[in-house]
Amino acid sequence: MEESHVIQVNYWKELHKELNQTIGKLRGLVLLTHNSVELEDVIDFLNKVRREEFLTLLYVSLINTYGYINDTLEKHPLHSKRVFVVDCVSRYISSDLRDTHKCIYRDPPRNLDEMKNLILEGIEFAKPDMIVVDSLSQFVNFSMPKDEDLRELYRFLSSLRDEVMGITLDTVILLYDDKLGVMKKLPTLFVDTILKLEVIRESPRWQE
Repeated sequence: MEESHVIQVNYWKELHKELNQTIGKLRGLVLLTHNSVELEDVIDFLNKVRREEFLTLLYVSLINTYGYINDTLEKHPLHSKRVFVVDCVSRYISSDLRDTHKCIYRDPPRNLDEMKNLILEGIEFAKPDMIVVDSLSQFVNFSMPKDEDLRELYRFLSSLRDEVMGITLDTVILLYDDKLGVMKKLPTLFVDTILKLEVIRESPRWQE
């Protein structure tokens, strides 16, 4: 039996009153891991980030097409942020797509190495202040993760530190929800900030 060693100790704190202040100062690479978060909820989160600054945002989408993202942004604008998209969905629908000054179309990455290369290409394309990857759940089932998948994830996060963070960013943020299943393994190594996104939609009783 292998002897285990402590490699990291994490302390957790729930944020309520300090939450807006915490989100408002975030910067870096936002990694989304979710099954059910709607795009407008992600936009609402991003609108709380550094709202007094004008930022260039790179959105790497493995879930939604650029057309859907653009339509959603028209209804729910991202204030003081210029958005560039890497669309990894639309080529499923049509191969006759041309890159524009706001969006580049790419085949979906088959693994985390290709995901990293896609992020590097996106940095060259947009020169962003912040990057959002939507979502890592395409590569790892966080409700029932395999050891091999977690090892690949940590290798990916470590390589991001070495190759991506030195270019334009300094923080890795994990934003997750567990609406459709508890995340049994939070990838805490090589991640600076972990936030749980919980969206509750119901009619307040005081309005009844």
